[in-house]
Amino acid sequence: MSTAADTLRQRLIRATLWPALVVVSISGVFDYRGAVSLAQETQDSLLLKTALALATRMSPDEDQESREDIIRHFQPEDAAMMRADQNDVIHFLVLDSDGGVLVGDEQLVPLANALAVVPGENPVYVNSQVEGAAVRVIDFSRTVRGVTQRVLVSETNHKRSAATRQMVFNTLWPNLLLLIVMMILMQRGTRRALMPLDSLGKTIDRREAHDLKPIPASQVPGEIRPFVTAINGMLDRVAKTTAEQQIFLSGAAHQLRTPLAGIQAQLELASDEATPAIRDRLTRIHGAIDNLAHCTQQMLTLARSSAQASTALDYAPVDLPVLLEEAASTWLDMALRHAVELVFDIHPAQCRGSRWMIAEMLGNLIDNAIKHSPDGEHVTVLCGVDADQQPFVEVRDKGPGIPEDERGKVFEAFFRGAAGISTGSGLGLAIAREVANRHQATIAFLEPALQPGTRIRVTFPKMATD
Repeated sequence: MSTAADTLRQRLIRATLWPALVVVSISGVFDYRGAVSLAQETQDSLLLKTALALATRMSPDEDQESREDIIRHFQPEDAAMMRADQNDVIHFLVLDSDGGVLVGDEQLVPLANALAVVPGENPVYVNSQVEGAAVRVIDFSRTVRGVTQRVLVSETNHKRSAATRQMVFNTLWPNLLLLIVMMILMQRGTRRALMPLDSLGKTIDRREAHDLKPIPASQVPGEIRPFVTAINGMLDRVAKTTAEQQIFLSGAAHQLRTPLAGIQAQLELASDEATPAIRDRLTRIHGAIDNLAHCTQQMLTLARSSAQASTALDYAPVDLPVLLEEAASTWLDMALRHAVELVFDIHPAQCRGSRWMIAEMLGNLIDNAIKHSPDGEHVTVLCGVDADQQPFVEVRDKGPGIPEDERGKVFEAFFRGAAGISTGSGLGLAIAREVANRHQATIAFLEPALQPGTRIRVTFPKMATD
């Protein structure tokens, strides 16, 4: 099962969003580590101050001061002040040079025994546990007036964790807000940047199949210009192929018409010299040749008028009254042979289109009307503008008409309809519809004023006025 391809907009957003997310994530990791380090440095600084204050309190005031006198330096209110913290639990311990407890909390003795004594007065910071709680510990030794003491102070990590969280939050939310703003701006910017491509797609989509004019490339961004150039190259090749096809079809029509006309002339000559029996047979052959010539002409016309074989480059204003006058001289003889009166009702009207295609369409409508009209009736051909100022041509006859259920099918190529109703090749109305479609015109059956009969009108778009 195939999946829909990503749009260019989605690819651009994804190509920029993922790196941004990675950068924010890496930044978050570094911010977290920085916050932890800063909070720990703050805690260590406070521990050092506390430990130095404790060491200073427990230092001997004079040489050879007794152990008991040193212990009396630390008063109960001093212990209360050291433990006065609403968030963390603080323990402290002062040991003499032999490891004996001078003052402090017995809970730190196992920790003091576990930690190696570091020579000198440089403090050592370690993470440990006291009574099941994680603590930060400072451990250092100090010698004053020949008396060496070891000081340990521990503090739980509640303030440090809270400070870390606060710093991480204060650091990350601007990054997240920046990422969200960047995503919104990225979507809008991508949409705006791709507007020329969207506009180009709509322009191409609105084009008719016969419109092979090159796409203007002056207003498109440089990145799209090679694509537009490639499309224009393809349109140019299609236009050349279409022109060659038109030349071929025109040549084929001429080449086929000439020998068929010669055969018809020879048959007429042979008919004049033949016996009545042979003359009747030659007449039937002449009629078959007529049908062959007419069908061939219609097939070539249908091919030439299709969207695949022609372009809109030859469209120009067409005077419909002139076309009707030309049709009068062309189809008058056929009407006389069928004993049908051909009537023209001409009013000023002009449309834009291909002159030869509209003439072929009109000829096929007149041909159908004459063939289906009874002897002695008349066929009316009209042109003019309707109430909406749209130009039209219309052909009316007094034939048997077209059943309602077949009106949607008679425009299909080679459809002949019910027996006795359609006697032609089935291409006349197909040609008329193809030509109408090429001109964005509508072709429709109108109800005749007097039954029976057929009334077909082709309405063209109103010409734009300058």
